[in-house]
Amino acid sequence: MKIISSPRCWLLAALLLLPFMVSNDSLWLDEGDTAMYALQPDFHSWCERLHNDQQADCQMPLALLCSWVAGKLWGVAEWQLRAVNLLWGALAVAGMHRVGRRLQIPWLPLLLVLQPYFWFYQNEARPFALQLAGGTWLLVALVEFYFARAAGTAWAWQLAVAGFSLFCATLIAPLPVAATVLAAGFIAWRQGWKLERRAVMILLGGLVACVPMGIYYLTTLLRGAKGAQVWHVDLKFFAYVVYEFTGMGGLGLSNEEIRTLARSPYLLGALSAHAPQLLLPLLAFGLLVAVIILGLRRRCVPPAAGQLVLGMILVLGVTTGVFVVGSLVLQKAIWARHYAPVFPFYVGLLGIAVAGLLREPGWVRRLLPVALGGLLIFSALNFRFASSLRKEDYRAAAAFVRPLVAAKKSVWWLAGGYAAAYYGLDCSETQPEPGKVFIAYYHKLDARRLPLPDVVVCSRPDIHDPGGTVEEIITENRYEVAARYQGFVIWTNAAK
Repeated sequence: MKIISSPRCWLLAALLLLPFMVSNDSLWLDEGDTAMYALQPDFHSWCERLHNDQQADCQMPLALLCSWVAGKLWGVAEWQLRAVNLLWGALAVAGMHRVGRRLQIPWLPLLLVLQPYFWFYQNEARPFALQLAGGTWLLVALVEFYFARAAGTAWAWQLAVAGFSLFCATLIAPLPVAATVLAAGFIAWRQGWKLERRAVMILLGGLVACVPMGIYYLTTLLRGAKGAQVWHVDLKFFAYVVYEFTGMGGLGLSNEEIRTLARSPYLLGALSAHAPQLLLPLLAFGLLVAVIILGLRRRCVPPAAGQLVLGMILVLGVTTGVFVVGSLVLQKAIWARHYAPVFPFYVGLLGIAVAGLLREPGWVRRLLPVALGGLLIFSALNFRFASSLRKEDYRAAAAFVRPLVAAKKSVWWLAGGYAAAYYGLDCSETQPEPGKVFIAYYHKLDARRLPLPDVVVCSRPDIHDPGGTVEEIITENRYEVAARYQGFVIWTNAAK
């Protein structure tokens, strides 16, 4: 029992799970963007790509730089591109270990590692695992600030370094950092604490260090860099954000089914058709709400931490509120992945709630977090191992197409160009060319005026054929399905 109650035991258990999260699955659409940075031959080329990138990737530079460095150190195979996340995962676990010791919740690192959201982004060659690690150390800074009663400078250094790292990692860093500072200020005001002069100077120094990054992000906005707008932002969009953030995605519908629901004009009818697949997510979400509400009623882990709980709720509430209002006003989709810097605050609150229930007398309330934990573990394992929940299989689609391209067949590629290039396909973005796949959704010509292709490769038609023009060409000319892979349908012209 002494070993089980040891924080080091739980820390080790959490760290040992990290290597199992990284797979060698095919890169998917967004990971192709990261691969293009990692494949740059030298630092100058990497900088040139960052400077010319019109997508939102250039607004997350630190992780892309680390991916390039990692690619030079150990390679750019699929699992190698994702392996750098093991470092970010270890940093997040170490930070949660620190928080767990302060809150007397030794198993808090394991609770973080068992989250489906954590598993999902650990297995993506994207910047969000790094952002989650930075957010964990923002939480560490807030917790240290609270238990130090605003005294000393250790918490200030943690906040300044974590904040600067997040500023280098994402354009949206000012929001979670400002929310954390606001929460600390609120607690200090409630408790009547005064900050030391040295701590204030450290925080100001951290702010000044972030100014160059702020100027850089401003230049990216002025040149028009932005992410793709895929969904109309409405209530069902926010429902999907909650669905992914809380880890329900590994229990129910596949990505393709969710995208179909999002486009359906008859949402209630579509939901009823998928009712059996929604039972487990609804059960898990109900358990989650019950655990949080019943567990936080104690909010005494330890008894002096009541104000800290309010501070953590404030960070989540402010960030969520700004994201929701911004999404509605700007009609800019802010996905669950963008909440990565504040996800550790959610896990911290969940840990406090679970600890509160586990200390309640009676087995009924203790059963709630146990049942919830079982469903979350099941969801996380599904994200990692269930074939139906994998992203698009660009590797298989490219392997099917390569011999056709070599045979000078005309191939329209309605999918991501960067992932196609990673898998060895030469791409044309202006017009069909022999020996290259034609990125059909890039061109400005009327597709109906082009010669009919021999092969059409299609993934995510809502993105790559939003007007349905190519779909109409396929239907009118009676193309036949030649192959299906995860997220892909490949059509051939039977007449040719």
